Amino acid sequence: MDAETHTDKLMSDIAVFGEILIDFTFHGFGAAGQRLFAQNPGGAPANVAVAARRLGSRAAFLGKAGKDMHGAFLKETLDRLGVDTRGLILDERYFTTLAFVALDERGERHFSFARKPGADTMIESGEIDMEILLASRIFHVGSLSLTGEPGRSATLFALEKAKSAGIVVSYDPNYRASLWPDDETARRRLRALVPFADVMKISEEESALLTDEESPEAAAAALCGRGVKLAVVTLGERGAYVRTPAGGRFVAGFPSKAVDTNGAGDAFWGGFLHRLNESGRRPENVSLDEASRFAAFANAAASICVEGHGAIPAMPGREEVLERLESNGKRSAPFCVRH
Repeated sequence: MDAETHTDKLMSDIAVFGEILIDFTFHGFGAAGQRLFAQNPGGAPANVAVAARRLGSRAAFLGKAGKDMHGAFLKETLDRLGVDTRGLILDERYFTTLAFVALDERGERHFSFARKPGADTMIESGEIDMEILLASRIFHVGSLSLTGEPGRSATLFALEKAKSAGIVVSYDPNYRASLWPDDETARRRLRALVPFADVMKISEEESALLTDEESPEAAAAALCGRGVKLAVVTLGERGAYVRTPAGGRFVAGFPSKAVDTNGAGDAFWGGFLHRLNESGRRPENVSLDEASRFAAFANAAASICVEGHGAIPAMPGREEVLERLESNGKRSAPFCVRH
């Protein structure tokens, strides 16, 4: 598809595909000592869509939830936050996936999923709204849709269509060990999507699984060696490492008082994709300085997200992120350049 013609037909800046679910997040103890869990909307692609929308990009969600109380809640949430939900299917045959999220004293997450099968894994290729997909500038996917059929085939189908149309493909594996039968299956399927990706994020913990490399520098270089134009390795509170064809750079994080890290990586990636979209550049044309500024913005978004509870409810708005950047100007500067 011709780039100018594609831009003229845009319906959304960023279309995301994959899981949407309920995060039941630990919320203290009841009077009788029982653990309480709060219902929060979640699912990494949905989180990314909301994060980008809150920052000013037009976002659309493509995927499936159950036609039940949870699916209705998820659709209402996305609608209220301005995410296009015409591609969200509510299927009465399957139940919405539930994820129970326990937090340790540092706000780090531990997951337990109710998903056998979850509605998100049951989307079929023919159910994907191709009009929305093909009328987007960036198409983003995760890997949870690869854990079973027909979701896996639908993911590959959507990626092939996006790639052949010249749409920028974004990939964040968002690995959850408990959803895979074994590490080898996960490794094989997660790596199979790398050649599709123009821009890609992995966490420091996912580096070895995706690349066989331990260091951020080596992992990002390995991704770029497989065709990724713009690679990012997130480092938690320490920030992120970005790599472009011109080289790599660490970008410092921001100080924050974390209470819940759920959604932090998605807030980061939504912020990064928003800035990429805002720049109007394709990933291969982004300079190292520009990529570093995108990452600084994304670090600020993530640092705000972890200060709230839940993923989608804690996604910051544009003004909040700009205020954090301004109040921590020195910390947002990139450091430690490596070529």
